[in-house]
Amino acid sequence: MAEHNERQDAALSRRRFLQGSTMVGFAAFLAACTGTKSSAAPSTAASTAPSVAASVEPSPTVAATPKVATGPLKFANWPAYIDLAGAAGEAGEYKAGSSPTLEEFKKKYKIDVDYQEKIGDNATFVETIKPALVGNLATGWDLVVLTDWMASKIIKNGWAEKIDQANVPNCTANIRDALKGVPWDATNDYHYPWQSGMTGVGFNAKTLKDNNIAEPTKIADLWKIPADKMTFLSEARDTFGLVLLKLGIDANGDTVTADQIQQAADDVQPLVDKGLRFTGNEYLQDFGQKKVWAAFVWSGDLASSGGEDDKFIFPEEGTLIWTDNMLIPKGAANKYSAELMMDYVYDPKVAAQIAEYVYYVSPVKGADVEIKAVDPDAATNPLLFPTPEVVAKQHNFQSLSDEIETKLNDVFSKLSGT
Repeated sequence: MAEHNERQDAALSRRRFLQGSTMVGFAAFLAACTGTKSSAAPSTAASTAPSVAASVEPSPTVAATPKVATGPLKFANWPAYIDLAGAAGEAGEYKAGSSPTLEEFKKKYKIDVDYQEKIGDNATFVETIKPALVGNLATGWDLVVLTDWMASKIIKNGWAEKIDQANVPNCTANIRDALKGVPWDATNDYHYPWQSGMTGVGFNAKTLKDNNIAEPTKIADLWKIPADKMTFLSEARDTFGLVLLKLGIDANGDTVTADQIQQAADDVQPLVDKGLRFTGNEYLQDFGQKKVWAAFVWSGDLASSGGEDDKFIFPEEGTLIWTDNMLIPKGAANKYSAELMMDYVYDPKVAAQIAEYVYYVSPVKGADVEIKAVDPDAATNPLLFPTPEVVAKQHNFQSLSDEIETKLNDVFSKLSGT
């Protein structure tokens, strides 16, 4: 359609296509995607569900059980996490009416969508709705997107509405097998994945060149950049996971020790003393304003919303992996509409439209085929289709004992001053 082509052209005009293999390693990546953008996690094992080839055919789209859709659908998501068109697409900043996916959904179901980029990190957002959840009151949101560790806590506490599977036939048919069977919601009664991605290193090539600083290839190279020109992530698990890799320690939540967590904190403290800051997705604004020269970042952000000279790399030490998930908060006013949105974005064509713009890994069977159809170059981009070399260095920093979780939160609080 014309609107889709306009969005695609805008996206292609500013993206750097990274070279890699086509589909090899994609299933292995998804099989490991129970990692997390996170600051704490439940002590559960990662999913052992088998991986599948990326070319698995999706099931045909099935109409949802007829009911009355109500709105506006209140949808809270992370920045740079939905497809955009026109000026918003060129700028990489969501404005009402700028997402083809949301506009097509509104037209199909004849309801409005109040989509807001309200989530910068899991803990901060959940603190805004926790009083309502604890008090058994509506949060004001119908659909939220949270990372594995936080999603598991919301579900464990009984704070998510149970999904009527009859209303989400696309989800049940098209969720990739590698993302099924997570220990905290094995039958997807309360969640469906939104996107998967990696945590690595971002930098502005021009700024570094202007200051005679070599482009980083390793996490350790960031220690050569002025600390007050960098940000690490306020999602403590991401920051500490990468620092552990920098120190040569396996960022495995099942094996990391309290002493290793302290070692990582001690390694970061000198940077904090010299001005290092911790942020969520706000680093996108910092890059845009040239306040930041380098940072710990999430894989798709700079590709979809960064400037011409902003780059993401898979550092030599490795990356962290995670999956963000859609949940319906308890007491949502428009639960059925939220289920319709879940089902809508699990149509392979819609999933491809989102993934091709945001440059994260889609959880939907058949989206890969659709992506290649609209954007053949994307088939060689490791942000969408990680290469075997990238997959081999991915780390799942999710499962923590209560002792390690407490230690992590304590040392991060001291580092960040929160």
